[in-house]
Amino acid sequence: MTTQLVTPEGGIKTTDAIDAVRRKGADTDWALYQLISKKPGLNVYELAKERQWSTGKVYGSVKRLEKQELVCLEKTLSRGRAILRVSPIRWQEFFTSEELEEFRNIEF
Repeated sequence: MTTQLVTPEGGIKTTDAIDAVRRKGADTDWALYQLISKKPGLNVYELAKERQWSTGKVYGSVKRLEKQELVCLEKTLSRGRAILRVSPIRWQEFFTSEELEEFRNIEF
């Protein structure tokens, strides 16, 4: 079922169109996350070059991944310019030290 939403500007959007945009964003985020996992520490410009995407598309995806706590960002300076390096969150960071100790002590 398609529902219509009225935007603040008075326009109308269907929920189907909104869902399609969200799915496309999720696909973009997943593809970028896979690259970040394979090549941690690249900056936004380098990621954009690797994927052949615009830096704006990569930056938006990186910010969504950061909001979901899947990547961490490190701001550095290089030749007087701000560089945003992107790395995946290590799986160990999702657990408390007690949970990690419990994993170490599991007997199979």
